[in-house]
Amino acid sequence: MAILSYDYLGWKWVAIPWLPVSLIGTATAFFVGFKNNQSYDRSWEARTVWGAITNNSRSFSAALRAFVGVDNGRDIDDEIRIIVYRHIGWLYALKNAMAQRTSWEHKDRASERQRRALGTELETFDKEIVRYLSPEEVAWIKTKKNMATQLLDRQSQHISHLRKRELIDTYQHIELQRIIASLYDEQGKSERIKNTPFPRQYATTSIVFIFIFMTLLPFGLLTEFLELGEKYMWLLIPFNMIVSWVFMFMEYTGDVSENPFEGLLNDVPVRTIVRNIEIDLKDMLSEENLPSKCPPFLGAIF
Repeated sequence: MAILSYDYLGWKWVAIPWLPVSLIGTATAFFVGFKNNQSYDRSWEARTVWGAITNNSRSFSAALRAFVGVDNGRDIDDEIRIIVYRHIGWLYALKNAMAQRTSWEHKDRASERQRRALGTELETFDKEIVRYLSPEEVAWIKTKKNMATQLLDRQSQHISHLRKRELIDTYQHIELQRIIASLYDEQGKSERIKNTPFPRQYATTSIVFIFIFMTLLPFGLLTEFLELGEKYMWLLIPFNMIVSWVFMFMEYTGDVSENPFEGLLNDVPVRTIVRNIEIDLKDMLSEENLPSKCPPFLGAIF
């Protein structure tokens, strides 16, 4: 458009000075860079939260097995298994909560293709929890609004019951309750990230600034290349494409990083993390039929 207007239509005035265009570009780069930093911080915090959930889950199971002994000479491995299984049910309940779609998350066709390709919704929550909760608990948990919270509360009540039966001492009771409190903290952080949208002034304004800059860019570049001679003005086409691509890619990177629990290609792999914890905890119980790890996605999504 810039070359057509200047060379064929004779509109010499379209070759605007580069300085104001560069100032707009610099301001846009700062704005988009700030947005990307904030988006990355959200993604990294979400990954840190689920790393802490992984560590606390292993600590909870290991401490439970180490603290709880025998009940009047009767081994209570079955009761330990119930608590560990309920914890795995909690993991799936929290995973299910993170998989719920919000009004500000991406719903375009490309996002839906990614979710299908990554298996984000392959297993329903009903099929997952029936493997680890009793039929009575399944019926009970479905009546609750926040299933993950209520499962942790039931864990606390079960631990308290162990203390009343003197299967654990006061210190062990406090330590197990401390781990449950830590799980509450990480659940709350995960819910905060999921349920708090990225500020709309940053999510939408940057694309407007980029559009303004990309519109003015070829006219500003035209001035610079004309100083080298009119035969060089055609060079502005590849340079304009490169600079525009860089800004659009920066915008895209920040946009897809805003909501780390959408289940997209570069989001926190909650499904994989939960499966790995499930394998570790069942392995601690010396179970043989362990679930297989989620395979890495090696294909391309368009």
